[in-house]
Amino acid sequence: LFLFPLCICAVTTPVIIGWSRKRGWLATPRESRWHKEPTALFGGVAIFAAFMGCLLTLAPLDKPVPALALGATAMFLLGLVDDIWELSPQGKFVGQIIISGAAVASGLYIPLGYPALAIVGTIFWLVAITNAVNILDNMDGLASGITLVAALSLWSFGRLWGLAALEAPSIILAGATMGFWLYNFNPAKIFMGDCGSLFLGFMLGGLTVMGTWSTQELGIQYTGLSSMILLLLVPTAVLMVPLFDTALVSFTRWQTGRSPFQGGKDHTSHRLVLLGLSETRTVLTLMGVAAATSAIVLYLARHSAFGVLVAITVVGVAALFFAIFLTHLNSTVYPSNEKAGSQAPRPMAWQLILNKKQILQALVDTVLICAAYLTSYLMKYEGTIDNNNLILIENSLPLLIPVKLACFWGFGLYRGQWRFVSLADLWQIVKAVTTSSLVAMAILLFLYRFQGFSRVVFLNDAILTLLFIGGVRMQLRLFKEYFARKAERLHQTPIIIVGAGEGGDLFLRELRKNPNHDYLPVGFIDDDPAKKGQVIHGVKVLGDRAHLPAAMKRHGIKEIFIAIMSANDEELKEFFQVASEAGIRCRRVRPILHYVNEEPRAGKARGRVTGPKGKIIRLHRRQ
Repeated sequence: LFLFPLCICAVTTPVIIGWSRKRGWLATPRESRWHKEPTALFGGVAIFAAFMGCLLTLAPLDKPVPALALGATAMFLLGLVDDIWELSPQGKFVGQIIISGAAVASGLYIPLGYPALAIVGTIFWLVAITNAVNILDNMDGLASGITLVAALSLWSFGRLWGLAALEAPSIILAGATMGFWLYNFNPAKIFMGDCGSLFLGFMLGGLTVMGTWSTQELGIQYTGLSSMILLLLVPTAVLMVPLFDTALVSFTRWQTGRSPFQGGKDHTSHRLVLLGLSETRTVLTLMGVAAATSAIVLYLARHSAFGVLVAITVVGVAALFFAIFLTHLNSTVYPSNEKAGSQAPRPMAWQLILNKKQILQALVDTVLICAAYLTSYLMKYEGTIDNNNLILIENSLPLLIPVKLACFWGFGLYRGQWRFVSLADLWQIVKAVTTSSLVAMAILLFLYRFQGFSRVVFLNDAILTLLFIGGVRMQLRLFKEYFARKAERLHQTPIIIVGAGEGGDLFLRELRKNPNHDYLPVGFIDDDPAKKGQVIHGVKVLGDRAHLPAAMKRHGIKEIFIAIMSANDEELKEFFQVASEAGIRCRRVRPILHYVNEEPRAGKARGRVTGPKGKIIRLHRRQ
């Protein structure tokens, strides 16, 4: 079921490539598109033919597979019409709603218990996933690669719960997509077009709907709107990447007054390339993230329903702050000279959250406090929470949340900028978490005499809260430093930094914080023999000044920066002479504030600032 569609698609795709090139059916490069070479179209025809051929001949057509197949066929034809005649976005959207509604009427629906809720919820889900995959088709091999991972995850899900109706179409879809991905991966020889992306999106949406039929075994009772969220936890995890990209693009376009239906280079994949990743690395990274998220959630779903809830919560918070980090590139992906559409006024509540970061931080902390407390019970009781412990959680959690938030506020956790978090901030977090845990235990001791509560649970809760609260505050800084290192590798001017002390460390960090240069630090030079071979922020100490000429020749150094703050004139002269003989530029990095041991004198205070113990601080400009 995997190899047959793979072989069929791998054989028919080159035929379609030659046919499309012969007929001139090519995707030409445009300003709003990422590719730079004319590329063959209609790769979705090969995927559709391989999938349908194998599904109809090799797989059992149990309910609701026929409804799924008919809906996917109609979605393929809608995309094919759009590829040929270019339908309007509104026309495509209406067509998707009609096709999804027909599939629901044929028996493909989410079992929410209430017919109206099931119909509306399923149509919304099918249309959302269809468009998510269509939007994700913005880089070579991305949409097909993510579909491959999602299809294999759904097949694994069917195997775990013995869903034969889900297994066969999932593994067939994986095989057909794999056969196409071989030609669609960077550099792409063919694009799938809307006929392929709409077909794959509807298939993934329909398969996840079929997957919800087995989640009764997770112990979740379906009553009310909140159950719909729990019901779709596993499918959401499987489709995390396309849903994340759709949300990011829709929000940033809405925020900047652009239509969410227009094309552009503002997707997650495009932003990762701007941050320094190659196209190939970007696609493989997103596929890896999708596979890891699916594997974790599928494993937890097999063992603990509450574990799935916690995992999705933590992943969702991490995804939120990664999206915030990516929005810092809006000024790059949306040029100032580009005309934006008329921007609708934002709702007051949403505008308040955007303007008051403390509100968003407090909301995130509330979610993480709940996740940490629930996880501490799961750790104590091996992944299960009985009714007695559920009652304890219901009684204690409403007390824990305000106590911890009040302590966090009192220790100043909502006053700083998370992008500039430091060790001092982490120490404040340690004190806030410890104090809040002790106060919460004291209140529970006073109210309930701590009857039924476990001390181990509260110890685990304190540790997890510290990890969650501290980790989320470190996220933006970690993202920034990681991608700064990636972007640095693209620089074309190799340099050596002389001085592996405080001055060299400060200069290297400043280089990485400033994107407006093309310097690539390849090593340090320092006379301290104990530092040779050590690594400072990923840059190696190459040796002492005697190793400088050889290092310059080996690495093709273009400039030398002397970052020894206490260097005297003789030392500077030696380095400038070595650089002059090699025909390269040498510059000294000067401190902003220079401390000088001299007493203040009358009439000589201009341009000076009194420092500690009566010393004078001379102000220098950087050379």
